Amino acid sequence: MQQPSRTLCVLALVGLPACTSTAPSPPLGSKLAWDTALADLVHAIGERAVREEGIVGLSIGVAIEGQIVFAEGFGHANASRSVPATRDTMYDIASVGKHFTAAAILRLVEDGRLALDDRARDLIGELPDHFPNATVEQLLRHTSGFVSGDLDEGDPPPEYRRKRYGLELLTDLELQSGEARYEPGETWVYSNAGYLVAGLIVEVASGRRYDDFVREELLRPNGLDEMTVCEYGQGERMSERLRRSDAGEVEPVPFIDLTAYSGQGSICSSVVDLLRWSHALNSGQVVSPASLARMRSPSIVTGTHQSAEIPYGYGQRLGHVGPHAKAGHTGTFDGGSAVLETYPGAGLEIAVLANTRGGDTPHARHLELEIAKAVLAFVETPVASQKKPLSHEQRRQIEGTYAAEWPLIASTEGDTLLVHRGEELVESLTHIGDLRFRRDDRPDVLEWFLPDGDRAGWWLYDERGTYLEVLRRVE
Repeated sequence: MQQPSRTLCVLALVGLPACTSTAPSPPLGSKLAWDTALADLVHAIGERAVREEGIVGLSIGVAIEGQIVFAEGFGHANASRSVPATRDTMYDIASVGKHFTAAAILRLVEDGRLALDDRARDLIGELPDHFPNATVEQLLRHTSGFVSGDLDEGDPPPEYRRKRYGLELLTDLELQSGEARYEPGETWVYSNAGYLVAGLIVEVASGRRYDDFVREELLRPNGLDEMTVCEYGQGERMSERLRRSDAGEVEPVPFIDLTAYSGQGSICSSVVDLLRWSHALNSGQVVSPASLARMRSPSIVTGTHQSAEIPYGYGQRLGHVGPHAKAGHTGTFDGGSAVLETYPGAGLEIAVLANTRGGDTPHARHLELEIAKAVLAFVETPVASQKKPLSHEQRRQIEGTYAAEWPLIASTEGDTLLVHRGEELVESLTHIGDLRFRRDDRPDVLEWFLPDGDRAGWWLYDERGTYLEVLRRVE
């Protein structure tokens, strides 16, 4: 089959999916302009990804002030390339699903059936002994201190191929093989197991299965009937999940039943429905404005001497593109990648879903950032012009060993930060002021240190405007 001809769509997010072949005028009151040139640029990004960068199929959606101004598929939804990817193709959105778990928790808090300071172990007495007695809020903020174990999605355990619900999920490999490496509230460390437990807390507080609660309380009231929870979509609309080898061969990844992921990310969606979800969330149709503000507030971690802010909310990575703040989430797994971002001050929302990982394929968030920079007309400032001297005291503050899942060593040479893993030099970065560093060859990488007394206590990593990781000082 040939790929359908390109169309430029304007969809009312809560209305009918009407399309037009011409570029629309910017929505009334919008701070951003949208025109044919931008549509052509976004189209070119999608075409490049499937023709030159190894992605078999992807879909891109862009909304401005509550209207979808672009929604299109590129490439194909399957490995045999017999089904074109379209704007309606459904993908596994992986950890973008953490949006929904956080929203479900907040709805239960608003209804008085749960409190954010309730303890996980008090709610679920069957939790493994090695899981911390963190609060519900700490689970949502990834500050429970629990480091998830590893799941090899290329060779999943047999039980991952069948449906499992409720307390059966406590056999989860990431939960059973993980460890409480830090005290709750001490640092931020991404924890899929923590969100799995959060999904079980939704069940305990609501008296309903996780998928039933999300479907009936969050999706259907907002007209999102085609999103699926804990199950894959049916027919040709559902994209395969593909892995590209280093040799360039593409094949579907092993089957894992989506119930295995539950609260950590078990939703399938099209870009159109993701943007409709984003609009519903941003306009107060999912949780109250106060809950949404809390969802997008930074996390506070408490060290030995003082506290610090970490740019992660409840299922929301808090990032930036130059002066433009953004909130959203990424999703990454063996068979694809996903991202949903909103730029509240600009009225911009972008969704990118891709069905291929491995080799040199770009992550969906890389494509999203390229699109956002174009729409926001943002141009990166060269690192050389941002360089600032690094004092002896500043060097003393940051030098040392830090760890999250593995240790890294920070040392300095003049105004340069050197990053080592053991004896291996991982990267070097230039100081741009206030203990912030950028890479000369990749200005999209930003790393910075937060104080805990007279030494730095946390080392944060941001790539392409999306905050990704925190390391805690260990010596």
